[in-house]
Formats: sequence, C-alpha cells, structure tokens
Amino acid sequence: MSTNDFERSCKQLRKKYNFESSPELLEQIKELFGRSLGQPEELALDIFDYIMAGGDLEDSHVTRLSDMIDLFQMDYDEGFNSLETEDWSYLKDLVNGWALEMDMDVVTYVMQRVVDAGAFS
Repeated sequence: MSTNDFERSCKQLRKKYNFESSPELLEQIKELFGRSLGQPEELALDIFDYIMAGGDLEDSHVTRLSDMIDLFQMDYDEGFNSLETEDWSYLKDLVNGWALEMDMDVVTYVMQRVVDAGAFS
C-alpha cells in the first residue's frame, strides 16, 4: 500500500469515527499501518507505539506514520518527509535489533538515511 493510500484510508477511518480518537479507531489505524509498512508485525507495532506514545490520534501522527512507510518502502525524500532527530535515533536502534529478520536492502537503505540525518553515533 502506498503512502497516499494509507493517508486516504486514515482520513476515511477518522471520518467514520467523527475524528474522535477511540480505541477502535486506533486499532484499525494500527492494522492499516502494519500492512502498509511491509515489515515484521512486531516491528510495525513498535513503531506505531513509539509514534503514538499513548496519545490521541492527530494529523501529525498520521504524517509521521506516513513518513515511516515511505522510509521502509525505500521512498524517503528529505525535502518532503520530516522525521526528527529523535526519530532517527530510535530507528537506528530499532533496525539494528531487527536487521536479521528484515530484507538487507531495506536495512541498508534505512541505516543510510540514519547516517545522512546525523543520528549514527
């Protein structure tokens, strides 16, 4: 699923739930994100929980989830996407821990973006 499809589906789900951040909405967004990311389910859940950090779903969360999808689909654009320094540090540790269960092309791509972001220390 492309990022545009993910964002469109999120918008439809949010409209369905009257833009209220209910547990049911969050569960459906989480499932949608897991399918869209295309990585091991537990890795997707870790990223989702990291981005949501127990808060209500906001536009900024959907944007960050979309940026993660772009990254793991090897389509990240620094001019368009906007992950923060703490996101890159988190990703460095996360991908390092999951590297053996991931496609090495994706691992290499993500880690190169981590280096480019200056978060590999």
